Amino acid sequence: MTISDNTVQPYPSTIPVAITFDDKKVPEIIPQKPEGRIRIRTLCFLGALLPGLGCYFCIAYTYLFQFDRVLNFTSSHCPNVKSPFPPVSYSIGVWEPQKFIWLLVLCVHIPPRLFFAMVYKCQYRLGRSIHQKEEWFPGVARAHMRFLFLEPLGLIIVSVVDIDSHFFIHSFGYALWLISFNFNMLLNTILHHYSGFRDLHDYHDTTFQLKRLMFIIGCPVSISTAVTYLTYAVYCFNFSDFTEDFCNSYAAFSIAEYIMVGFNSAFYFLIIWEMGESHIDLTVGNIKPALMDA
Repeated sequence: MTISDNTVQPYPSTIPVAITFDDKKVPEIIPQKPEGRIRIRTLCFLGALLPGLGCYFCIAYTYLFQFDRVLNFTSSHCPNVKSPFPPVSYSIGVWEPQKFIWLLVLCVHIPPRLFFAMVYKCQYRLGRSIHQKEEWFPGVARAHMRFLFLEPLGLIIVSVVDIDSHFFIHSFGYALWLISFNFNMLLNTILHHYSGFRDLHDYHDTTFQLKRLMFIIGCPVSISTAVTYLTYAVYCFNFSDFTEDFCNSYAAFSIAEYIMVGFNSAFYFLIIWEMGESHIDLTVGNIKPALMDA
């Protein structure tokens, strides 16, 4: 599996390679022409833009066609608290048909999303910075790759386990998604700069500036979700007579969620300007025919 640009010369049909299998060397014919090809632009639309648009569609559907739910919405934790901005979890995980629309979006989104770790790994190698040889660089890159896999895992948990049925599991999934995303913004920005990729072209520097700005704004917004939700939950529990005074905390939590959904899509969609003309080549090797002939 390789990432290439459109200037690569055509592949030869096959290349013989000697491999060891059960202590025997056998020839393997590895096809050099890719079995499949995925464009980075396709990954950007399905792996970055689609989930944001899908989530906002579910929220818009709620306001347009189920506005009575918004007007009568109350939290299961604080029944006396009403908010004009229900959390995203209800629009994508509880209310129908939005729940099924979001699950369909998730099924299309997750497979291409898993390729992003490989794309970023190859992207950093394009840079020509001496920092890539320093001891800390591979460790930061590995941490970034792991968070890139943890983030969609958190999204799957949030989407499959709804807030009403298993609140704590749902909350864990949300925290995993949000924390992983913030670390990915931070590590991606660091690696973008210190790998030297930022210096390859002017628009790479522009995307770096945008990523840095999104992290500077997104990190405090993410932290605010914890503060506002805890404020709402604690004071609702202890001072139930004054729940209306803390309605704004719950609304602020939901608004911060809405913002982070857009930030998530926009951050990863930036790669379309960084490697939009590239593609991923998929090659399948099979040693069985070679073993039968050996």
